[in-house]
Amino acid sequence: IEKKLASCSRHRFHYIPPNTPENFWEVGFPSTQTCVDRGYIKEDLDPCPLPKRRQPYNAMFSPKGKEQKTKILRKFQKMPE
Repeated sequence: IEKKLASCSRHRFHYIPPNTPENFWEVGFPSTQTCVDRGYIKEDLDPCPLPKRRQPYNAMFSPKGKEQKTKILRKFQKMPE
């Protein structure tokens, strides 16, 4: 094949194109298992650990204050206009 290419092109000796990658000419989407087999998808069995805060959150509002607000709102909703 290389002899035939060299004989039909004058500039073939200046630049020889690289071979196409494996599975380049396949049309369509490969299945998930095929992607895993080819190394396109890498599965991590260990999930990433969640980052921990250095300092805990400060409690800005107490639950007691929340209860009082809900009682007041209920009173306003029950009032007739």
